Amino acid sequence: MLKKVERISSKKEFAEVKNKGEMKAGELFSVIWMNSSTATEGQRKFGAIISKKISKKAVERNQIRRRLFEAVRNNMEMFPQGFRGIFLVKRNILDKKMEEIEKCLKRLF
Repeated sequence: MLKKVERISSKKEFAEVKNKGEMKAGELFSVIWMNSSTATEGQRKFGAIISKKISKKAVERNQIRRRLFEAVRNNMEMFPQGFRGIFLVKRNILDKKMEEIEKCLKRLF
């Protein structure tokens, strides 16, 4: 799991990334991302949006979030300083293993 300082938690920050960011799409998820221009925000930050359309069960949505954030944590060096991204998860991620999520992440970046 990502550290708390590496997660996007405020609605304001989510909205900023969604409005100003660029989108990249993969087979398991899409990413809306942007680089922060200020020097004080050198920390990489990530968020995830997993809709109830993906799964009605909170347990499954949380498992997806944990697998996704673990893949990001293991490949943190791919992202530049000041990177902020929001993952929009697609339905076909439900039965995927950690390795497949990492492969998709590497293909996008």
